[in-house]
Amino acid sequence: MTRILSRQFITLFAAMSLIGGVALAADELPLEITADHALEWNQTARTYIARGNAEAKQGELSVKGDVLTAEYAGADNSTSDLTKVTAKDHVIMTSVSADGVDTATGDLAVYDLALGTITLTGTPTNTRPKITKGQNSLEADQIIVTLKNQELETATAIGNVVITTAGEQKASGDKAIFTKTTNIAELMGHVKIMQGFNWLEGDYAKMNLTTKISTITGQKDRPRVKGIFYPSSGKKK
Repeated sequence: MTRILSRQFITLFAAMSLIGGVALAADELPLEITADHALEWNQTARTYIARGNAEAKQGELSVKGDVLTAEYAGADNSTSDLTKVTAKDHVIMTSVSADGVDTATGDLAVYDLALGTITLTGTPTNTRPKITKGQNSLEADQIIVTLKNQELETATAIGNVVITTAGEQKASGDKAIFTKTTNIAELMGHVKIMQGFNWLEGDYAKMNLTTKISTITGQKDRPRVKGIFYPSSGKKK
């Protein structure tokens, strides 16, 4: 059975239906779903599909997209056990904490409520997933965000990783792990750190975004690292 609910009922209906789910038990926060056009409730498929500037909001966490699909797995037609929320097209995720706002963008976001993770991906012809905070940014083919109390805890970036900092320093690698509590990003595989025309390369780097100190190292079989530095003019000869 499929039902179409008009916008004025979406917020109230979703909040009432989803309170008490297993994934929400940690902080007992309801998930609120809103949309400009309509919310489709498919009881057979056990999904809600919100269309038109759709948003799922839980505490200070917000996930937006053109289309948003929420899946639940309640027994006996119960709608209490929400398991997954998928946002598609023009995705924007925001997480507000005491030290500011973390913003992530992409073409597709999958929020696994049981695991407390959001996986962001893009398309080869469109914008890749990206996380920004202030002047710092992390971009990759895929980014997996781990949440704690609806706030970003870690971000794991996989594939063609690019980190840009406020000091105009840019780093690239195959994979990166950012930990918010330490404000440190670790890069692995074909690592290169650039500032202007100067650059360092190795297999592993640790970037402290607070102290602005970056350390780059090699592997056991390739321990040497390399740096190229140009004169103070900052121009290639």
